[in-house]
Amino acid sequence: MISVEEALGIVLSNLPERRVEIVLFQSALGRVLAEDLAATSDIPPFCRSALDGYAVVAADVEKAPVELELVGEIRAGGGMPGRLFPGQAMSIMTGAPVPAGADAVQMIEQSQLSEDGRKVRILTPVRPRENIAARGSESEKGKVVLKSGHRIGPAEIAVLATFGHSRIKVWKNPAVAVFATGDELVEYDQTPRPDQIRNSNAYCLSSQLQLMGLKAEYLGIAQDNKEDLRRKMLLGLEQDVLIITGGVSMGEYDFVQEVFRDLGLEILFSKVAIKPGKPTVFARKGEKLVFGLPGNPISALVTFECFVRPALGRLCGMSRPELFRMKGELLADMKQSPGRMAFFPAWVFWDEKGWKVDPLAWKSSADIIGFTGANGVFIFPKNRDFLSRGETVDLMLLPDFFQRQR
Repeated sequence: MISVEEALGIVLSNLPERRVEIVLFQSALGRVLAEDLAATSDIPPFCRSALDGYAVVAADVEKAPVELELVGEIRAGGGMPGRLFPGQAMSIMTGAPVPAGADAVQMIEQSQLSEDGRKVRILTPVRPRENIAARGSESEKGKVVLKSGHRIGPAEIAVLATFGHSRIKVWKNPAVAVFATGDELVEYDQTPRPDQIRNSNAYCLSSQLQLMGLKAEYLGIAQDNKEDLRRKMLLGLEQDVLIITGGVSMGEYDFVQEVFRDLGLEILFSKVAIKPGKPTVFARKGEKLVFGLPGNPISALVTFECFVRPALGRLCGMSRPELFRMKGELLADMKQSPGRMAFFPAWVFWDEKGWKVDPLAWKSSADIIGFTGANGVFIFPKNRDFLSRGETVDLMLLPDFFQRQR
């Protein structure tokens, strides 16, 4: 049995080479750039007014109040204006180009238009370059604005559109397949016998993948026999990554590891000192990765976040795809049997004194209902059997932390 850290190290050292694809920028949300992208023009492309007001020569108004001749109006998108001469002013709108000769814009609130509309009275002075965004002040043509490895969000989509980068290189997302195992399982739309339960793990895992921006091919439920497992695994190995839940422990009908060997997969580990999730399996065949996760719902959920997410995130091009970790104050005494690093569900929140960790009551690694109240987990060190209220503990925020409410 290996440690959590050792297991993660094995996973990350066995990742295949990432691949690149070209996508339209409109569909690139959540993807990771595989190239540097530069500005194709200066931004702003001209000296731009930062507000509605009057373009002036700063020297003309240094002894304001002063009256200036109003010689025109400049609106955004209305073309480039003519030149402004000393003693003159032009009405200007936010985002419009500042005319040559003007070196400042005074806001409309510090100005008074004459009754005949031919003059404007500037009430207070304005400094040179005040309220003007200089050409190229946001970015100069040729400057890298988005670097390779940058994950694309809404702001990045706007940058891509700004510079006309319509087709971009991104790291290709891996294709993922998921299936569950066990004669005790039926689908969600079936009525289970008294000795059966509905399959929930595969749908939980598919949702975890969806939160990463990945879509899983669901292969259904494999029965507890080698033939059915083999068929499902062969289908799953057509994808880049296969995730199996259930059938990985040492029970009489847990055939997953045996079928792995029959299909030529190299099993790199099969037991991890983690609670819940000890019987976690990781295997590889060429460029294909296979994760065998335990059948208990919370075990599958936690081991996905600890091992599968870091692997898939890096294949997608992310440099640090792991869930965010930090420290918080434990609000209750907790105990466990030492020997394995444990991940316990908790409600994590901030108060004026820092992050707090409120452990949740849950019955076992099968108690997915109890886990629904969690927005994070706290980590119980493997060499400790007791943690006292008030101690500082390591915690890991769940991927939908900011969407959860108590």
